[in-house]
Amino acid sequence: MGAEVTIPLAAPPSLPPPANRWAAGSADFARLRCGPVWSRLADLSVLELEGPDAVTFLQSQSTADIAAMSPTSWQLGGYCTAKGRLLAIFQAWRWQSGLRLLLPSDIAQATLRRLSMFVLRSKVRLSDVSASWVALGICGPGSAQALTHAGVAVPDQAWQCREIEPDERIAHLPSGSSCPERLLLLVPAARLDTWLQRLPSVPQVDTGLWWWSQIDAAIPAIFDTTRELFVPQALNLEVLGAVSFRKGCYPGQEVVARSQYLGKLRRRLGLAHASGLGPAPDLFHSSQASPVGRVVMAAAAPDGGFDLLYECPTELTEHGSLHAGERDAPPLALRALPYRIFDPTA
Repeated sequence: MGAEVTIPLAAPPSLPPPANRWAAGSADFARLRCGPVWSRLADLSVLELEGPDAVTFLQSQSTADIAAMSPTSWQLGGYCTAKGRLLAIFQAWRWQSGLRLLLPSDIAQATLRRLSMFVLRSKVRLSDVSASWVALGICGPGSAQALTHAGVAVPDQAWQCREIEPDERIAHLPSGSSCPERLLLLVPAARLDTWLQRLPSVPQVDTGLWWWSQIDAAIPAIFDTTRELFVPQALNLEVLGAVSFRKGCYPGQEVVARSQYLGKLRRRLGLAHASGLGPAPDLFHSSQASPVGRVVMAAAAPDGGFDLLYECPTELTEHGSLHAGERDAPPLALRALPYRIFDPTA
């Protein structure tokens, strides 16, 4: 683990205000190069599903196979409209007799209200327990070692979690090519100070760096500005294990299944770098005047410019150039995804 670097904080590149765009400073990235760093993820909320029907209820509402989750599963999942458009992407884990979900705060209340509409006679109680919990994102080289030194047994594989103390969880998340380790720590707010004392040599950085690491890992999230825009496959959710084609019905299942089995997956999530980024969320192609896709998430990159996740027809990545935010923005430099695209039903 490297020593903390003292570097004057440079002003980050200017970014528009939407919740799906972030900018960490150059000093934060310098700290990341030297070792693990942590961010307090105050823009994430925790929803709780409690009761004997919690698992079966979410199984009937989510794209993921919630019933197959074990106590060590950290499950990515989607929540769709009847037309198969994503209202939310969440991370779920088992908790006592129920479940907890982690998702962006700006869609938490809307998601809670919509899920509550379908409880009916199910024996499940839904609530927002965000005020009682703190999510810490820990990333960078040596992250697992730092937690091991703090007495935490880190899961070996991505999408797995472990209980530390009752109600505490450590999750191992997928990483990209530029940020080798990503861990997520969920602790009660009352024990936050105690936890920070266990990680004295790990410096705090801006939340934007954590979100940049998620973009680097090509793990999408849904925010209020992108609700009801994408089917799950357009954001690669089926290859990330967030869509089950063997479970029972859920909202939008017919559309999702039809898209998969009829071979109409023309749109995909991609990863790119941009030296400049226009203010609009649209994605343009050099051959067309109208927008062809959408910027899903964007964050300031370590060496300048921006890294971003975008969604568009796959054939447009094979010729010409893509431009983010406006048609005359600098062309995107497309990057390889850190995972392969495959058909999980094959």
